Amino acid sequence: FLSIFSGNFVESPQTSRDYPVIDTIWGQQVNDPYRWLERISSLETANWIEEQESLADTHRGKYYLNFVNYIELYSSIDYKPLTKEGKYYFSFRVDDSQKAPILYYQTRPEQSGKKLFDPSLIDKGKGFSIDGIKISPDNKFLALVLSEGRSDWKTIRFLEISTGKLLDETLNNIKYTSVYWSENGLFYVSYDVKDKSQSFKGQIDGRKLYYHELGSSQDNDVLVYAAKYKNEFFSFNVTPYGKYLVLYHNELIDGISHNVVSIKNLPIDPSADFKKLIVSNKKGDYFKVIGENGDKILVETNSKVPNGAIFSYNPTLTNSREIFINPYSEKLEYVKMLYKSILRIYNNGKQSFAIICNMKGEQIAAWTIPEGYSFSNFSGSVNEKVAIYHFSSFFSPGYYYQIDLESFERKPLSKTTTFFDIKDLTTQKVWYRSADSTLIPMYLTHLKSLKQNGKNPTLLYGYGGFGVSMEPFFDVGNLIFLKNGGILATPALRGGGDFPGWHEQGMRLNKQNTFDDFIAAAEYLIAEKYSHPQRIAAMGGSNGGLVVGAAMTQRPDLFKVVVSKAGLFDMLRYHHYNIGYVYADEFGNVNDSTDFVNLSRFSPYHNVKEGIEYPTTLLVASSNDDRVSPFHSYKFLAQLQEKSFGNNPYVLYYEKNAGHSGSAVFDSRVNRDAYIYSFIFSQLDMDRLIHFNFYEQ
Repeated sequence: FLSIFSGNFVESPQTSRDYPVIDTIWGQQVNDPYRWLERISSLETANWIEEQESLADTHRGKYYLNFVNYIELYSSIDYKPLTKEGKYYFSFRVDDSQKAPILYYQTRPEQSGKKLFDPSLIDKGKGFSIDGIKISPDNKFLALVLSEGRSDWKTIRFLEISTGKLLDETLNNIKYTSVYWSENGLFYVSYDVKDKSQSFKGQIDGRKLYYHELGSSQDNDVLVYAAKYKNEFFSFNVTPYGKYLVLYHNELIDGISHNVVSIKNLPIDPSADFKKLIVSNKKGDYFKVIGENGDKILVETNSKVPNGAIFSYNPTLTNSREIFINPYSEKLEYVKMLYKSILRIYNNGKQSFAIICNMKGEQIAAWTIPEGYSFSNFSGSVNEKVAIYHFSSFFSPGYYYQIDLESFERKPLSKTTTFFDIKDLTTQKVWYRSADSTLIPMYLTHLKSLKQNGKNPTLLYGYGGFGVSMEPFFDVGNLIFLKNGGILATPALRGGGDFPGWHEQGMRLNKQNTFDDFIAAAEYLIAEKYSHPQRIAAMGGSNGGLVVGAAMTQRPDLFKVVVSKAGLFDMLRYHHYNIGYVYADEFGNVNDSTDFVNLSRFSPYHNVKEGIEYPTTLLVASSNDDRVSPFHSYKFLAQLQEKSFGNNPYVLYYEKNAGHSGSAVFDSRVNRDAYIYSFIFSQLDMDRLIHFNFYEQ
């Protein structure tokens, strides 16, 4: 235990700089001393990781085992997330902490459920887990989307619900796709690859949409659409009543890139062409086909309506739209077609509210959720008279509700048990000014007894990308942090989707706004005496990892500790791997001279300077992350260990058999989260951990 929990300084391993690379980009020399770490499967990189793991072992916080016990304890509570598919309710449960969750099903939500499929039975050492399910229109079969080691590469298997038996057929090379049934088959996307491991070493191409008839071989599947140019990334869906296949893609028209929504009648006719429903050349416009309404198609869009609205389109014409539901002063955040009705969720900047209207657009039900809570997991279909949804907060795992879509009566499906009283916690929304004077909202969650004395340990969490809004979310580690006197601060950074134009103000050449917003949040917390630089931990994942990486290299004086999960750090080479090219609209393209200059200014890997004391840093990376390659964390860590002044530790937590969102295995997830939060506790000098009891909400 002395070696595990010691707070003594331990020297970082030396990372070889014997294979430096100097690129010349737009006439500028770019030094890359750790290019060799991009070879993530090499023996040299494996040896380097092993040395870093030894270092990580010496920096486990003293409450690591406590966190393991608390997180395990919490996860053992009778709390079963539900989803409704067809006439069944499905849930995932951990029966063995060494294995991936098992799929259960039931016909009524109050039932205990029956075991339906255990992925370990077909595992054969490959680490299979269930990433998604989709029920057939006749409620007889499930399409199981399986991941190997939580990689983004998927396999689809088919299961007969009545017997629990798998069919013999398998669909391979699946990646970045939804699955939708149509009649006796389904649509899916796959890639033409012979060796999937090559996607870790470079870009992948050849994206294709297929239709698979149940009972046939994948070799006989119908090619519906193939990417027409290099690096084209398209998506699709099937309308709720199964009348149309919808394709979302890009086309060059007169040399200008256009967003295009095309449709094809179902059942599938391979010889029939797609018909263009919508063509738009305005960046920032989004379109989502909601479903059929008589002989029209309903579409959610922000085109010419910044807060979002629903329009009715004539499927025989292009860009022929009429207003169906007018825009509100509040932002439209979610739309779903249900039984003879349409659900809409709005947010007024303070809280969310839901409205259900009939197919004429007339309101028939509405309700508001409490401030500081958010909707999620709304599941149901046009053929089912009930739907379920979930809402939660920063300190409550929340409740599942069922709504009757004829009477619109809502009832909770179960109570939630927590291991301490949450009545002494509160969430408020504050506003602060960023570097360009833009007002930014931020949730602050803490004990009601909090004193603004400049001494409170604070976890500043950010994302700010890809139009994703910052909504309240529950995390048991955050809950423990809050009950021990911490503040959870979650700003709605530009780059997210919280307000009209918010995304555009934080992308590409405007990306610095995202980092400025995060930095200004820390400055606000200090100025208002919520906290102090020596008591602030910054955390983010994926795009949020880039945010905390840029913030710490630009303003290292503001943070005591930084935690990144699967972050992007080498912004001059992210596009060379897997589907990194898809992120070019978000971050910029190094092949554009203006983008290159901008990327160079904020790329964390390229902005670590000699002789500066950077905050203590924990970088979490996963072996099978083929969305954001782990080499980003490797290279950034090597730079910090080489150049930073002082004795602050720079640590890698490496997850084996895990993907972008971590491992599917319960024990692995517990150990990772326990390491992260015990590390934060230790670095912020949180020197005690309160004990808990059980409470019902």
